[in-house]
Amino acid sequence: MYRFLLRPKWIAFHVLVAAGIVSMLLLANWQWTKYNARNDFVDLVHARQQTEDAQPLAPLLTVEAPTEIEFRIVTATGRFLPDQLIEINRTQGEDVGVNVLTPFQIDGGPLVLVNRGFVPDGMEVPDPPAGLIIVGGTARLTEARKTGELTDNASGAKNEVRRVDLPLIEDRLGADLAPVFIELRATDPATPEPPVPVPEPDLSGGPPHLSYTIQWLIFSLAVAAGWVLAVRRSKRTRDRAAARADRETVSAIPAPPSA
Repeated sequence: MYRFLLRPKWIAFHVLVAAGIVSMLLLANWQWTKYNARNDFVDLVHARQQTEDAQPLAPLLTVEAPTEIEFRIVTATGRFLPDQLIEINRTQGEDVGVNVLTPFQIDGGPLVLVNRGFVPDGMEVPDPPAGLIIVGGTARLTEARKTGELTDNASGAKNEVRRVDLPLIEDRLGADLAPVFIELRATDPATPEPPVPVPEPDLSGGPPHLSYTIQWLIFSLAVAAGWVLAVRRSKRTRDRAAARADRETVSAIPAPPSA
């Protein structure tokens, strides 16, 4: 009845359909994984920023792993050092510019890098404020190069980096840094802008990964339904052709001679 499904062209069709369905299910699982990862990220940031008060960074570094400190609101008292770097090719709003990265010596603690914020192109990068100051902001981990991103050129300007890569910046500064850096939110006493603080982590819904998951599942079901319809249609066509052939065969048989 369905032996035609074993013909070479049908086998090729089965393989194509199966490959399409498997690919779509893998894409659905990929989007589902990204959806859960996004939710975990939002939950983590909410937990660390909205349920905890600001804490001094230096004591935290002695009792917590860096991964447990990331996204916490931290403070530090000390002095900015004069040497600073710029993180190039940054955008904020509709402006292109740089982020200002300045080492900060915590009183009685380690040297920590502070991302003081964004300065648009064409505007002079301001020197760090002098004297004793309290900084407050979000603790962040070192940034690694993502696939497709450019690497920092070892022969390039020593005060320019493409990302907040703490090991690289340690090498540029010739000094050990804390294993986290601070994205500045405020200082006491207050300092004038620029730099403008970089945006806080985006806790919105982000890309519609859940919708994409559902879409890929629907596409896979549509392909499976299309395979079923194709098989049934071919079966009906073959059955009608066979019935027509039987009728033509019967009509071709000569009638017996009359008595």
